Amino acid sequence: MAAPVLEQEGVSEALNRVWGFKELRPLQSEVVNASLKNRDAVVVMPTGGGKSLCFQLPAIVTNSLTVVISPLIALMKDQVDALSVVGVPAAALNSSLSPEEEAEIVSKLRSGDLRLLYVSPERLLLPATLALLKRSKGVARFAIDEAHCISAWGHDFRPEFRLLHRIKEEFPGVPVQAFTATATPKVQRDIAIQLGLERPLKFVGVFDRPNLTYRIVSKDDTVGRIAEAVARYPDEGVIVYCLARKDTETIANALVARGISAVAYHAGLPNDVRRKVSEDFARENVNVIAATVAFGMGIDRANVRCVIHECIPKSMEGYQQETGRAGRDGLPSECVLLYSHGDVLRLKRLLAGGDPHHLTLLEEVRRFATSHECRHKALSEHFGQPYEIPEGGCGACDVCTGGMKRLGNSQVVATRIIETAMALAQGEKSFGVGFLAGVLLGSRVKMILERGADRIAGFGAFASEEKERVTSWIHQLVDLGLLQVSAGDYPVLSVSEAGQEVVTGGAEVSLVENVALVRTAKPTATDLDPESEALYVRFRTWRRATSTEKGVPAYVIFHDATLMRIASIRPSTAENLRAIAGVGDRQAAEYGSTLLRLIREFADETGAALDTGSVPVIQSTKTLPKNGSYADHFEAHASIEDICRIAGVKPTTVWGHLATWVATTKPKSIEPWIDLETLSRVKVALEEVGGAQLKPVFEHLGESVPYDRIRVVRAFLDSGS
Repeated sequence: MAAPVLEQEGVSEALNRVWGFKELRPLQSEVVNASLKNRDAVVVMPTGGGKSLCFQLPAIVTNSLTVVISPLIALMKDQVDALSVVGVPAAALNSSLSPEEEAEIVSKLRSGDLRLLYVSPERLLLPATLALLKRSKGVARFAIDEAHCISAWGHDFRPEFRLLHRIKEEFPGVPVQAFTATATPKVQRDIAIQLGLERPLKFVGVFDRPNLTYRIVSKDDTVGRIAEAVARYPDEGVIVYCLARKDTETIANALVARGISAVAYHAGLPNDVRRKVSEDFARENVNVIAATVAFGMGIDRANVRCVIHECIPKSMEGYQQETGRAGRDGLPSECVLLYSHGDVLRLKRLLAGGDPHHLTLLEEVRRFATSHECRHKALSEHFGQPYEIPEGGCGACDVCTGGMKRLGNSQVVATRIIETAMALAQGEKSFGVGFLAGVLLGSRVKMILERGADRIAGFGAFASEEKERVTSWIHQLVDLGLLQVSAGDYPVLSVSEAGQEVVTGGAEVSLVENVALVRTAKPTATDLDPESEALYVRFRTWRRATSTEKGVPAYVIFHDATLMRIASIRPSTAENLRAIAGVGDRQAAEYGSTLLRLIREFADETGAALDTGSVPVIQSTKTLPKNGSYADHFEAHASIEDICRIAGVKPTTVWGHLATWVATTKPKSIEPWIDLETLSRVKVALEEVGGAQLKPVFEHLGESVPYDRIRVVRAFLDSGS
């Protein structure tokens, strides 16, 4: 339902004045309108979708108080800092405050001077806090961030969140909106039930993040793999997620030994050390962090370029949330997961005896990591959204870019490995993956020789191969159920009945080569010309120094994409600077003169032209759209031809992404791409022959409407738009 004109004008004015943007994204607009109409809602908006703006903007438009429930002090601090920079009165009530600071916040609450107040669930439900809010000028709405924590079906259940149902009891009639970046349909329903929401609206964004490239690689040379990925992003933000505290320190020290500046972060560090690491990373004084999974939840650095999982995550929801910390500014970024079956077994032992649901969540990740299906498709469909792979692949995962290739002699390799395992088992020898790999490679280490394994037929069968390649084949046979691994601290291999059938009956086996992490140069993030690139580097140096001086995260001052626009256009006046997207009133007033001075100095030194009016095109890797997300182009009603020209891709690729976008966002019209006559003809054909298969529709139309157009129309009609 459309909002009244006055509401829309208030929203646009506030959005432009505070943040320097002309309009909201479609889903953001719907959520803000729901808030302005005092509706309860569940909002699932993947990281980078701008969910914080959805609960910040209504507070500014209505000049009223929004209480934001957030689980982490660091997360509260970053958001309050960001709001302060753009001139929005906000504060956080938490245990880190001095008595004087807390008294000042209480005073502002009572006088009605605050627009946003951040609190933890525990702090909110203290009798003193409830009484304070009831005595204040009035709470207009509640926003619950990280709302998936309320559901026992989620990946990060926190019992204290279950008590938030009391909000409805203590503040009857006050709307509550629950926000999360990741939740399956089951978790979405549970959130609404547990909070006691009244006729809640549900808003679910597109889970697919086309600016992210997903790679899953064999965990063989762990430090080498990580160092190689980090090296592709010099002076850029990289997070390496590790399972255990000791692993963070091991990885950080190993990277330092290779000449890479890296630090560890985990809950066992002193509070002041953790705080300094977090602040240094947010201010870009430190770029590489080896951390446990809690890191990043409270860090709002938008320009993290690479997220690496040193160990398999415990759930798909956790993986989506953690990888979502890469590329929050929409620029191309990379997600690398180091996979080994040994890590799966390690996690199973850790989870044994607990909630069986956790083992189910882990199994979902294992299937995702070992599948040969497009990663973007697998992630989207896990969260209940369709994803139709464009012709030629998504262009942004190891599977679609040739990282996974079928091994040509799969049958021969699998048979030889299983025969060798059977021979070892006949000798009543217990053995693991490493031992079997050593035998196949012809290793003459003491253990193999003492046990006589050098005398079996399979010894040295793969003597010319690399160890990690052979190990990968063995792990794949385990994942296919052809080899079995026992539980316990020293897992033992055996051949399953299905594995024996490969040898005796020739059951077909397909193995793949994992070449996902190719030695390549860092992908270009922009097509800035050399002059603009040089100025952009100066801007980042200035931003880093200013961030440290003011004690706020670097992104709070300006996002990378905004600095790129300024560097490319090189405005000569305050008016021209303010007209650039991402530059708000407060930022222009506080930093405008400095930026204009840097631009003038640069122009004097290099002779670069000013006020070029040339907006940079944000690129991705070779196969991604240069403006970060296809959705941005579709929302702007760009033509297929223009998108192809900008992104450097084939029309079939763009049409495929358009069909997915139409199915998930349900636009009111597809007229920018499909004329009404074609829409009508395809609709009739679909009604007459059905839409399960496209070929009958294509033939019914006399082969006059291409498949990609039919696919878009079908998605539009199926969406109920």
